[in-house]
Amino acid sequence: MTANVRDGDLDGGDDIVLVNEKPLNWFDVSAIGTGEMLGTLGWGWIAFIGVTFGTKWTLIGFAEGAVVITAAWWLYREMITAVPEPGTFQSYGREAGMFSLGTAYFLLWVPMYGVFMWLELLVAQGLFHLLIPSAPQWIWPYVTLLPVLGLNLLGHQITGKVQAILIAFTLVGDIALGVFIWVMLADHKTWELNWPSPGPVGWLTPFTVAGMWLAIMVGVLEVQQVLVDEWDNFPRSRDVGLLTAAYGLWIRQIPLALALFASMPLAALSVMSVPTVELVHAKLGQHPLLYLALAAMLIATYTTLSVYFMAMPRILALYTQQGALPRVFGKYSSRSVPWVAMLFLGVFALVGVYITDSAFIVSMMSCFSGTFYFIIALFFLRMRQSKTLERPLVAKYGVPIAVVMLLFSAMVAVSSFANDWRAAMCWVGAVILVVLYDQFVVPNTERGRYYRAQVVRKRTSAARL
Repeated sequence: MTANVRDGDLDGGDDIVLVNEKPLNWFDVSAIGTGEMLGTLGWGWIAFIGVTFGTKWTLIGFAEGAVVITAAWWLYREMITAVPEPGTFQSYGREAGMFSLGTAYFLLWVPMYGVFMWLELLVAQGLFHLLIPSAPQWIWPYVTLLPVLGLNLLGHQITGKVQAILIAFTLVGDIALGVFIWVMLADHKTWELNWPSPGPVGWLTPFTVAGMWLAIMVGVLEVQQVLVDEWDNFPRSRDVGLLTAAYGLWIRQIPLALALFASMPLAALSVMSVPTVELVHAKLGQHPLLYLALAAMLIATYTTLSVYFMAMPRILALYTQQGALPRVFGKYSSRSVPWVAMLFLGVFALVGVYITDSAFIVSMMSCFSGTFYFIIALFFLRMRQSKTLERPLVAKYGVPIAVVMLLFSAMVAVSSFANDWRAAMCWVGAVILVVLYDQFVVPNTERGRYYRAQVVRKRTSAARL
């Protein structure tokens, strides 16, 4: 069914057009989540974890992060069944009685992901320059971003299918790359050299290293939920699509990461922007393996950018439809794409190419990921107590899992804040500003007042899916 709601149909209403949607199957849902964190920047981050803590603690931190993500999935499957809305954190915050806090994490996800795209475009610029050194470097961010932007303007249905194909290629490519590096370049002495921690290990170390891994895992279960109203088979997408997104990411990361740690001293890997490519280039030169590495990493950049354009404009459009942002960001095309918000975020991503020092903002990103799962566990516990949900949260062992995750993620947040207290205070300040804006400014504007009562009272049943 096609429905249209335009200016004048409702007093103060927005210009919103809903169109027919082709659903995303469970593999599309999985590929979107995996693609969200496939970015080439992650390899430099993994090398940084290794040089800071050694291979042993890097693996321990990965295991901790994997447990947190799996526990989060167990909580999410209940939360999204009870409230299957594209508002995700905002909707969970509403049901938890903490609407504005949910809104803050929902909205601030956009600039945090945008900064991640700044770094991805810079890395892509370096990879293209390595591939075609004679071309001017300034063109490469545009060569990277514009095709992805154009594809997303065609609609999420098309993008989701292309994403699934690209994810399959990168998974095969990275596994093959890991095997080749193990066979051709791995060295037992290098592995032994990289195994222990180069510095002292304290009581905060398990939380610090887990937080560093969560910084490149956060989002693998979350980004697909913004598109929940486009899922085909809700139970299968929730139970299989969400969780396999994480395992697809880890199958890609761990074998190749271990191959890197066995092939070159961590101190040398840590100064490389994309160790997977630069190691092969340093050891083998213009070898065919170099082009496999380049292809896998560049496609990974494209998939990460694609998810940015699939989900983040939707967040801006949803908040706009609540009367909180300028009306123009809520404009949709006939393909159900929030095209104005998408173009705005494309410009935002390109701005980062001209920013030479983003270390402080990266520290703020770590604070975001360090507190994120604390908020999710808190929302679950609050929703568990709610008497107004049409479908109560009934997950087996849900409460003890949420309590343990709350305590563990609190310690992760403490360790993140201890690493850079200035960035931590800026992050807390940003959250407070959004909370105050959402709680006191939005409900007192003409459009915000019109929508707020409806948004806060809205309830949805998973039975319709």
